[in-house]
Amino acid sequence: MKTTAKKISALFVAPQLCVIVLMTLVVSPSAKAAAVTAFGQNISTPKNTASGTILARHYFTPSQVCGKSKCRATRLDTYPKGGDNSSTSAVITTNVSGISTRLLINGSAYGTQSLSVEFSQPIEVQLLSDGRENLGDSLAGTSPNPSYFQFSTYEGGLLEISLRGTITPIDGTCSVPNQTVKLPTTALQRLDSIGSTAGAQSFQIQVNNCPKGYNRIGYTLDPVGGVIANSPGVLPLAGGSTASGIKIRVENAQGAPATLGTSITVDGYKKAAGGSFAIPMQASYIRTDTVTTPGTVNGALNVFIDYR
Repeated sequence: MKTTAKKISALFVAPQLCVIVLMTLVVSPSAKAAAVTAFGQNISTPKNTASGTILARHYFTPSQVCGKSKCRATRLDTYPKGGDNSSTSAVITTNVSGISTRLLINGSAYGTQSLSVEFSQPIEVQLLSDGRENLGDSLAGTSPNPSYFQFSTYEGGLLEISLRGTITPIDGTCSVPNQTVKLPTTALQRLDSIGSTAGAQSFQIQVNNCPKGYNRIGYTLDPVGGVIANSPGVLPLAGGSTASGIKIRVENAQGAPATLGTSITVDGYKKAAGGSFAIPMQASYIRTDTVTTPGTVNGALNVFIDYR
């Protein structure tokens, strides 16, 4: 009796997205009123970017905000330029020409208002290009008590958030070319249990023509469709997928699941030299369910480049 091996195939697409900056600074948690600082050091940013481009990110965990794993925001006050007058705008100007800022809770930005929003994920402070010329300067506010945000919670915490550090504009950014990675057609029988992998295909993320002058350049792998909880390196199924129970896992050159959603330093970049760099990766099929059907398996990954 003859048996026919069922086949699966895949296209893995890694398009370039916009250039952004990620930046974090660890601060000590506090359950009560606290004054904290976002950024706080020299920040090199691209000089010419489109209005709305995210230039830097800073995160505060719920523990840092209210001393617990889950908080409920009750009020946010925003102060343009770290001054004395609040604003209802969700995006406010900083003390540096060309740079604005906003605070996000569960991914949504708010201006001055009363709230009732629970969150268990970190709140995020962003620096954005606002279309004006980026002249660089200190982010420190203009008030004697120069907080840009005052954030209150039901648990009784008040977080006064100041911005610090000096913006240094740099001419030029790296480029990351789009690419399509095609995994080999693979027999479904090779994926005989949940978590098993097959069909590994090597590829490289190219980070090209990086100018000199940045303190650090990093990259972040961001799956289209979001990170899947408790599934390291695994991409959600993208449009055109016909298989079920099978996904694509992105891995480092050694075959370990890739880190998703976190900035990773581009090894080899030197502030005084710049240059182009290749990051070795691979991708493979991974079985994710007890029930599977053959077909095509597609996934997509955005590559963010960040600068300091």
